[in-house]
Amino acid sequence: MHEFLERLNNLKRMPRTGWLFCDVPLSEVEDVAQHTFDVAAITLLLTDELERSGAKLDHQRALSMAILHDWAEASVTDFPYTALKYLGSADVKKRMEHRALEDILRNLPSGERYLKLWQEYSEKRTAEAKLVHAADYISMMVQAIKYKERGNRSKELDELWRALHTDLKSYIAEFKPVKDLVKEFDKRYSTLSLK
Repeated sequence: MHEFLERLNNLKRMPRTGWLFCDVPLSEVEDVAQHTFDVAAITLLLTDELERSGAKLDHQRALSMAILHDWAEASVTDFPYTALKYLGSADVKKRMEHRALEDILRNLPSGERYLKLWQEYSEKRTAEAKLVHAADYISMMVQAIKYKERGNRSKELDELWRALHTDLKSYIAEFKPVKDLVKEFDKRYSTLSLK
């Protein structure tokens, strides 16, 4: 376990590289561990909100997926949107991350269970997995707003904002709390764009 934790600690030093392409200075770019915390917190809040409206979700599975969704990046790094087209197909990144995660989890007693949770997340085959994907994109929206508040007015940040809407489309249709959050974030982002 100690080797795994040391390796996972790399995520605290690994910048979310996509923000660099949005002209965010490296010193201000969130790291992967910070992003993971946001995704877990958003997943918790969304799961609670959906359960209040009558949905049946497995909190533990959703939170587990949120916590481990980027663990493979401790070995393969964070690939920004702009790099994905050069990998050939989306499956290339998925296979690479799967192999990295197998390697990272090899000696953990619960490694196989974690790998199955990651596969569930990756395949988006359950409501919990879809919700974590939505939380992942919402985390990026929150971060984009924070960068905009700090004065970032790059066209790349605006392009990313539009891309997030495309990525969130199916989740907005499926989860009302996601739809409501995106609506509020759009108001905030557009207000900042006018300043």
